[in-house]
Amino acid sequence: MILLCSIQQLEVDLLKRVGSDSFFVAIEVTAVERSAGEDRLFSVVAPVVEKMGYAIVELISQRRRSGLQVHLIIYRPDGIGVQDCEDVYRAVLPRIEVVDDTRDVHLEVSSPGLTRNLKSAAEFALFRSRRVKVLMDNSEQWVTGTILSTDDTGLTIRAEESEQRIDFTSIRKARLEDAGEGVR
Repeated sequence: MILLCSIQQLEVDLLKRVGSDSFFVAIEVTAVERSAGEDRLFSVVAPVVEKMGYAIVELISQRRRSGLQVHLIIYRPDGIGVQDCEDVYRAVLPRIEVVDDTRDVHLEVSSPGLTRNLKSAAEFALFRSRRVKVLMDNSEQWVTGTILSTDDTGLTIRAEESEQRIDFTSIRKARLEDAGEGVR
């Protein structure tokens, strides 16, 4: 297992890339430890997925008796459909089989879902312009709005008629709001 000592720096680096018009790859960065195998898989899968016009929201792998199980969550601002998942599956599976040196790979490719729980600063940046519900540490009321911008310390959302700044450290829970966005 590799200990990721600079999770915050990884998120900051990803957030800096958001400022450009280019699409970027975001990974799940809430885990404290990541295996060398997952790092190797990500390094093989990410360039392929990115070249196809998608971002990786999360990549999870587990070794099972029956082989390697991989769950890949992809995103594109105009939505993810079944055909998108199938295309990524067909492009990525052979590469995973080569890297893992096995044909016993169970690969699942999916969208983040309409009401995904947001787990990191990088995910807030990835879902900019989407509606989100945020529960703050000091409140029992959900704040709902559209993500306008993010930086390394927080995000700004448009809630009703005003903009609201929210620090990441004050968020207890956040998730995408099902507004029919992202469905194709």
